[in-house]
Amino acid sequence: MINWPVVIKFDGDDELAYVGSEDEWMRDAESHLYNHKGDDYLIDSGGQIFSLEHVQDGIINTESTCKQIPLQDFIRLVRIHASSSHRCCIEKINFRNIAEGISLIASMSDDN
Repeated sequence: MINWPVVIKFDGDDELAYVGSEDEWMRDAESHLYNHKGDDYLIDSGGQIFSLEHVQDGIINTESTCKQIPLQDFIRLVRIHASSSHRCCIEKINFRNIAEGISLIASMSDDN
């Protein structure tokens, strides 16, 4: 079960895509994964990692990898995301859990 909100980590891309809810995912999954590659994955608010697979008719299937991203690895991804978005002071980016990091990504998206 996915804990919303989530981010999508695209293979070969430094930016993370924020998805706020399951309803948003269902409405826009195809657009979120327009350039989907086999190594893209979803990280939920609990840090669980889900693989993404195209099924048919633009439907995207999420499947648990039974892995959790370590907090320090997620902080690194958020810092890289912030850097690619031309944010300053990225070395100061820090948070206590994955959910806080996802909220930070949402606020960066709101600023654009």
